[in-house]
Amino acid sequence: MLAWAADAGEAVFSGGLVLAVIALVALLPEFIIEVRFAFLQEEELVTANLTGATRLLLTGALALPLMVAFVASRRGEPAPVIQLHESRKLELGLLLTTSLFAIQMIAISQISILDGIVLVALYVLYARRIRGGPREEPAVFGVPAGLLSLPDQYRRLAIAATGAFAAAAVVVVAHPFVDALLATGTSLGFDPYFLIQSIVPLATEAPEFVIVAILVAHHRPSLGVAVFLAAAVSQWTLGMGVLPMAYFAGGGGPSMPIVGTGPLELALTVAMTLFAVAALSYAKPKMFDAVLCTTVIAVHLIYPTDIVRIVGSFILFVFAVDLFVDNRRVVPSLVRAVFGREPARDGSRRS
Repeated sequence: MLAWAADAGEAVFSGGLVLAVIALVALLPEFIIEVRFAFLQEEELVTANLTGATRLLLTGALALPLMVAFVASRRGEPAPVIQLHESRKLELGLLLTTSLFAIQMIAISQISILDGIVLVALYVLYARRIRGGPREEPAVFGVPAGLLSLPDQYRRLAIAATGAFAAAAVVVVAHPFVDALLATGTSLGFDPYFLIQSIVPLATEAPEFVIVAILVAHHRPSLGVAVFLAAAVSQWTLGMGVLPMAYFAGGGGPSMPIVGTGPLELALTVAMTLFAVAALSYAKPKMFDAVLCTTVIAVHLIYPTDIVRIVGSFILFVFAVDLFVDNRRVVPSLVRAVFGREPARDGSRRS
């Protein structure tokens, strides 16, 4: 239902508004889970879903060319080239900013309320500045086409109601799902951290992947990458920013400690984010980037040890630095996309 609302909504609402709302709704499962662990003072589990979900989203963004190529081969068509729109520099710039900002949290192994305020402020900035890209292909068949065929006075209401119902379903299911999964996994001898980091995101990120799959099937892969990036930005800013506040509200101190393997897990997520930004800053995702990222994450899932996390972080960081050096002119444009002046809707300039 989120996918239908996203596909039809872009035709009647602002593309940037649709992208931001869909990303926020799709973030709800992770948001609920992470806030719950922080509020209950379960610091050892807080970073599990945060890191797992973010890495899954970024892997999806980088691996989308593989998905598109597979769909095209099944149809006997040439694989289309995915071209990221200039407006996507906002998401890439914010991912670069937040990942660099997170390094100091890893160094001191804690997230303070001040850090949370900064991250939430970055999300507010993102929500104000987000814009849609150029139209790829409107919804011309299926449920989205049916929604667009409704009379004008009902069209917007029907699309909004479809997305709202999906959001309500996500909220209702999130808690029982995690409780049942933890109970089942624990009874079978699985580590709770591994379950929350590896298994839970496969379900909680299902909305994004369903949306992207439908967009790819409708020949709109570039919008699919935008959905992944918007969700990753929401996770890095709003998702992480509210954690120390929830921790404090649950009786904790003004800073939430990052314990256990949390610092190494966050380090791997930071390295992956920097690599994803560096790779996607070329505007055309490459197959090699998808294979490298997927391989590092797959090895980590199979062998979740500290040495694998350290080596994986080092590999992704080295490749990220190499890509940034090779494409160093793009970095100032990413910073300007976040903090610089932006074009007003009427074509004039505003600060």
